[in-house]
Amino acid sequence: MSQPSPLAEAPPSPAARPFRRVLLVNPPMASIGAEFMMEDVPLRLEYLASSVRGAVECVEVLDLANGSGRLDKALRRFRPDLVGISINYISTHVNGLALAKQAKAAGARVVIGGYQATAMVQEFAVHPDIDSVVRGEGEETLRELVEGKPVGEIRGLSYARDGAAVHNTARPLIADLDSIPLPDRTRRDRTYRLPFADLDGNVATSYDMIITSRGCWGRCTFCTEPLMSAGKQRYRRPEKIVEELAEIVKLHRGKRLRVHIADPNFGGNIRITHELCDRLIEFRRRCAIDLHFFVSVRTSTIANHPDLTKKMMAAGIDYLFVGMESPRNQDLRVVSKKGETQEKQELAVRYLREGGAEIMSNFLIGLPGQTAEDILGLVTYAKKLELADCYFSVVTPLPGSKLYQEALEKDLLLEKDITRYRLWDSVLKHDTLSRAKIREMCVRANAKWYDDLMLPAEHRRFQATGRKRRLHEFTGKFTVLINFFTFLGSGANKEFAELDPALFVSDMPNPALREFTERHELQGFLEMRRFLRVLGGQRIQVTLHSKGRPVTSWVAQTTPTRVEYVAAVTGAPAEKPTLAINITMDPGGLTGREVLGAVLRDNPDVRSRLALVRLAAAAGSEVLTCHVDRGTEALKTRARDLAHDGKALLSSLGRRLGWSAAPTEAPRESAPSTLPLMETEPEAGVAG
Repeated sequence: MSQPSPLAEAPPSPAARPFRRVLLVNPPMASIGAEFMMEDVPLRLEYLASSVRGAVECVEVLDLANGSGRLDKALRRFRPDLVGISINYISTHVNGLALAKQAKAAGARVVIGGYQATAMVQEFAVHPDIDSVVRGEGEETLRELVEGKPVGEIRGLSYARDGAAVHNTARPLIADLDSIPLPDRTRRDRTYRLPFADLDGNVATSYDMIITSRGCWGRCTFCTEPLMSAGKQRYRRPEKIVEELAEIVKLHRGKRLRVHIADPNFGGNIRITHELCDRLIEFRRRCAIDLHFFVSVRTSTIANHPDLTKKMMAAGIDYLFVGMESPRNQDLRVVSKKGETQEKQELAVRYLREGGAEIMSNFLIGLPGQTAEDILGLVTYAKKLELADCYFSVVTPLPGSKLYQEALEKDLLLEKDITRYRLWDSVLKHDTLSRAKIREMCVRANAKWYDDLMLPAEHRRFQATGRKRRLHEFTGKFTVLINFFTFLGSGANKEFAELDPALFVSDMPNPALREFTERHELQGFLEMRRFLRVLGGQRIQVTLHSKGRPVTSWVAQTTPTRVEYVAAVTGAPAEKPTLAINITMDPGGLTGREVLGAVLRDNPDVRSRLALVRLAAAAGSEVLTCHVDRGTEALKTRARDLAHDGKALLSSLGRRLGWSAAPTEAPRESAPSTLPLMETEPEAGVAG
C-alpha cells in the first residue's frame, strides 16, 4: 500500500502562511517553428493550482499563451503575493522572463518551473527577477513553499544566496500519481482545440487533455524528458483515469469530444495499456457522446504488439503521433531510438491504417551525414507511408538533452544564445551541409509536403468515414503554410533574407496532382456545392513570382457543379485564365495591400473583374457558412448549458423541499463502481 502523499497533509494555520494569493501564469509562445502543433493547454498549471488550493486563500491560472489577457491587469485585479510562471519551452523563455519582471515590479514573489526552467536552473536561479526555481515536478515543492516551510529545507528548490545559485537536495519523483489532486478544469475562461488531431474539423468537436502516465523510459538524445524523469515512467491506475474522463465528459456536456492523452510515451507498459484500453472500451460503450483520443507512441510499440494496436483502435484511439525521425537505421542509432527501425515504422503504419487510424509524424533534418537529396527523400518516404500529416524540423540541441551536453563538450554549437534557436535553423556544425543550406532544405521539405495539396489524404479520410469535410474546414489546414510563407515574404526574418524565395516553392509542381483530381473529383469528397454554384465556370491561375519571373503556378478548372482538375506546374501556363492571381515572394510582396493591388492590376477588364467578384462571393459564402456553423454550435452549447443548470437547480430545490426522485434507470451490472453512469443512452453509431 502506498504512503500518503505530502499533498494530503493538513496545511498550517492561516497566520503561518507566507502566501495567500497565488497566480500561476502560462506565458505566450514566441515563433520558433513548433507552436502550430497544438494550443498549449495549461494542464500542468491546473495540477499545481489544485495541489496548493487548500493551503492558500485563492489561486488562479492565467493563460496568456492562448488568450488575449494581460499580466498587468491581472496583477492589479488579483493582487497576488506569489506569481508562478511556467517556462516550459525555449519558445516561452523570453516571454516568461518579461512576465517575471512585471510581477517582481508589482511587489510579488516570483517562482518559475518547467522543463526549460529545470534545464537552465543555474542561470534562472540568480536572475534578479526570480526568487526561486522549482526543479522537476512541482506539486509537492510548490505546496511546501506556500505553506511556509523554510526555503532551505524544500527539496527540489533552487535560489540565489549572496549572488550564487543554491540548489537544495533533489526531490524524488512522485511515486503515486493518483495521490495528486486532479486539475480543476471548471475554472477555465475559454475552450481549447487541437487543430491537427481534429480529423473531422467539426465545430461541434470539443477538446481536452489528460495524462495517464508521466515520464518515459526512452533515452532519445534530442529529448529533454530524461532530465525530468530520469528514464522512469510512472502510471496512473486505469480506474482513476476513467473516473477523470467521466468528469471531463460532464464538463463538455454532450459535444463530440477528442481527448489528447498527453503522455510522452503512451503504451510504455504493455500490460497497463491493455488494462487501460479495456476500461476505455467499456467507458465508450456507456458514454453519451462520441469520444476519441489522440496519443504519442513509439513505432515499436505498435509494430511489436498488433493485438494492443487493435484494442487501441476499439478504445477510440484513432489519431496517433508516431515519432519516426528518420527511415535510416543508422540515423535512429545516432539519436538513441533503441528498438526502432525502418521496417518497424512501415509495419506500424500498416497496422494502424488497417485499423482505420490516422497517423502524424516528424522527421529530422541535419543529422550527421545527411545530404540535400536525403532530406527531400524524407518527404518521398513520408508520402509513401500515406501519413495524414507530417512536418520536418531541424535537429535542435535543447538544453537539458544529451545532444545539448555533447554539443557543448565537443564545441559543436554555432549559436550559444538558446533564445535564438529555431526549429527551421541549424545551430549545430554539420559535416556536409552549411547552416544556410539546412535552413533552405527545411523550408523546401515542408513546402513539398503540401505539393499534392493534401488531397489524397483527404480522399482517404472520406473513404474511411463516408463524411465530406466542408471546404472551409479543409482549407483551414493550410493556414500554417500560408502564414509561414507570409512570414518569409515579409522581409522581417533576417535568416531567410539571403535565400532565393523561388527555392521555397520550386519543388511543389507535382504531375500527379492533376492526374489525381481528374480521377477523384474534389466535389466527390469535399462539400463545395454552394461554392461552385457561386463561382461558376472558371479557369483560375495562381502564380508565385520571384525576382520578376514566374516560379510555380496552380491552375483550377471549374464548372458550376464540379472541379474538372487542379494542376501545379513550373512557371506560368500559356493558356489564358479567366482570373489571374500573381503573387511576388520577394520581401514585402506578401502583405495584404500588395497582394490585393496586384490582383486588381492583373485583372483589369470586365470579364476578369466579374470572375474576381464571383470568386470573392464564393469565398465569402464559405466564410459565412463557417460563422453560421460556429454560431449554431454556440447556441446549442448555450442551450445544453441552460438545460444542465436548470436541472441542477431543480435538483437542489427538490432536496431542500425534501423531495426524492426515483431513479430513471437501474444500475447496469457491468458498470464498475468507480464510474458513474451517463445520463442518456449512447448515440447510434458510436464505436464500442
